[in-house]
Amino acid sequence: MTFKFVAAAAIAAAVIPAPALAETTYNPDRIVKSVENDDLVAIVKSLDHEVVQIADDSRLVGAKEKDGLSYILIGTACDANGVSGCQGVNMQVRWNGSSGITDANLAEANLEYAAITSWYLADTDSLGFSRYVVLDYGITMANLRENLKVLLAVAPRAKAIATGSN
Repeated sequence: MTFKFVAAAAIAAAVIPAPALAETTYNPDRIVKSVENDDLVAIVKSLDHEVVQIADDSRLVGAKEKDGLSYILIGTACDANGVSGCQGVNMQVRWNGSSGITDANLAEANLEYAAITSWYLADTDSLGFSRYVVLDYGITMANLRENLKVLLAVAPRAKAIATGSN
């Protein structure tokens, strides 16, 4: 009987990824100087978005808004300089198979929406928009969340400029 319980517990632990077991509550006033996946998940859930991917081997969370816009949050500068966790967050929205992209259109999108960076990778036909947040000396979770909201609000408008469909 004990063996069956232990075996069932071992199977359950193997099936449920570790980040899913962590507490993922959002506290807007909490100051963070570094983040882990559970912090990124908390931001996503605070916006009532769906978590679609949590990378086990890196600090990466994929998510989707209710309207279908997908994005990723990537922890950067991780476990560096004696600080555990990631001291930066790269927030990205990407589209594949976009047409009408020119250097001039990308430059215009970057000028029009300077709060985010517009870029295009020809080898993968990926049009992307990103916002990078440095956590050195700390920011509130609310500020980190607002940075994501800026990206999600501006990226579709910048896409229209970058693809010449504005």
